[in-house]
Amino acid sequence: MAFGTAACSGSKSDDNKPNAAGSSSSSTAPGTTTSSSASSTGPEEKLPDLTAAQVVTAFAGKGYKCSTDEAYQTCAQGVTSIQVLIGKQPRPPVISLQATGVAAEAATKLSDFAPQALELAHVNPRGQIADWLKQQQSKASAQTTAGDWTVEFSTEADTDQPGAILTLTDKLCKVDCGAE
Repeated sequence: MAFGTAACSGSKSDDNKPNAAGSSSSSTAPGTTTSSSASSTGPEEKLPDLTAAQVVTAFAGKGYKCSTDEAYQTCAQGVTSIQVLIGKQPRPPVISLQATGVAAEAATKLSDFAPQALELAHVNPRGQIADWLKQQQSKASAQTTAGDWTVEFSTEADTDQPGAILTLTDKLCKVDCGAE
């Protein structure tokens, strides 16, 4: 399921972004450790929904090169990219994370990219989705639900752009929820 490329919206960056890393600096008992990663080991902060334009602005602010096609805005850096369906919904109805390359390598790159990408896009529950994705490494495809999202993982091998794709579809979206 490959998508076309898309462009930045040009809106100002949303400075109300959480700082997940290092946000817990309380003292710990001797012999215990703390983790700042967004995983299912503890409750993660629920982030407010962002519009598609705000998601693109967040990625552009991190140095991703963004473009627009008919239906999607795409922000790419190296072999990874995010595609966000353009629309007026309170949050993007479709978000697709991609990594290009040989399927196994692309799946690993996608798993590495997903935690930061899901946080920048304010996806909840991002830790649960990132943890689930890591468990799919040896599979060609898989599907689950997490929060209000349908989550699909797939790999493409015999195409002009092989790689791994994680697609999130908003289960709450009722109108203009797809590219066509």
